[in-house]
Amino acid sequence: MRFKKFGILLCMLAIACLFAVPAPAQEKAAETAFQAPPQNRLYLASLSIVRYNPLGLETQNRLMYARRLADSTSPLFRDTFFAGGLSTKLNPAYLKIGPLIDFQPIGIFNLRLGYEYLRYFGTMGYLQSAPNADGNFSDDAREDTEDDAYSTGGHHFFAEPTLQMKVGKIAVRSKFAFEYWDLDLEDDDEYFYDATLDTLVPDKKMLWSNDSDLLYMSGQLTLGVRYSAVFPGNDLQHMRVGPLLAWSFHTRDYSSFNKPTLLMILGWYFKHPDRVGAVPYVLVGFSFSSDLMGAKAD
Repeated sequence: MRFKKFGILLCMLAIACLFAVPAPAQEKAAETAFQAPPQNRLYLASLSIVRYNPLGLETQNRLMYARRLADSTSPLFRDTFFAGGLSTKLNPAYLKIGPLIDFQPIGIFNLRLGYEYLRYFGTMGYLQSAPNADGNFSDDAREDTEDDAYSTGGHHFFAEPTLQMKVGKIAVRSKFAFEYWDLDLEDDDEYFYDATLDTLVPDKKMLWSNDSDLLYMSGQLTLGVRYSAVFPGNDLQHMRVGPLLAWSFHTRDYSSFNKPTLLMILGWYFKHPDRVGAVPYVLVGFSFSSDLMGAKAD
């Protein structure tokens, strides 16, 4: 329980930082150069990652149409938009595909709402399910039962509100995710293992997670600290914290090849059923976006 309280406290501190910035500092930030987004955008956003502890390999892509909501130079309203489109996630174990809404009515708040249809291929030890949350879902245990994996499908609904603020070179961001899963599990099982959440996920129930970042952003370089936590509604919640590093090869926006970026995240677990120790969570990724309508010349 003390770990859960600690995680909630970190989330609250991140949120408090968002609103603790004095108005003069906000006005000073508004004076920095800003490139207004186009009135209408059609763009592709892509992220491909390799992950260790747990293992993972995935590409995530979004094809979105966005419309700017305000013509303003205010830091709170100059980057407001409503976007809709299609999201896909593909790895050797499954495919997720479905519609996505991305809504930012004010600069400090973003909301994503989405639905995904899932299809597990029955490969790489996925999908494995369990009748309750008492089972062993460690890497070794799942490897021993890899032959029990089966192909199935289902539905995933999610809402992701994000609070965010940037003043000067310092940014804070706290993203929450509320997820509901409805999969066709064998033998009336009620839980299944998901590698992204790294826990036994309750079927037909809600779970929530949080990623909170404190960042230093200077041109092409971003340095920071990330706290991550997953709360599946049982005793299997886990938390980790560690450094974040990102390098953008260039910082141009609204072109045919926007902000190609290398990303690395490390996280040491301080609460987890079997990952607490010296071996960290490791994620390496590459992201970019591409404007497909009226893109500026590179």
